[in-house]
Amino acid sequence: MRIERVSSIELEPRTLTLDQLQYAREAALYILSTKSLEEAVGIFTEGLEPVLSLTEKGMMHEETDEINHLSSDNMMTSSLAEETRDIASAPF
Repeated sequence: MRIERVSSIELEPRTLTLDQLQYAREAALYILSTKSLEEAVGIFTEGLEPVLSLTEKGMMHEETDEINHLSSDNMMTSSLAEETRDIASAPF
């Protein structure tokens, strides 16, 4: 009996090609330039679900407060960044 081994690299998620990355950047730039900040955040975060974590007591809870806090921080940071830096120069 022979054991077939599968390379661990084959179990990793596929990465995007350079062309796919460029297309994603262009699509993101289009959304940012044609939608309001609130609409763009909604588009970029659509389908995301809160992360469940274990508390010290071993119970699971949703970190929605943390997500809401980070989201509001990002909106404030984003509006400041828009004033000081061109969107197209932002690293992805």
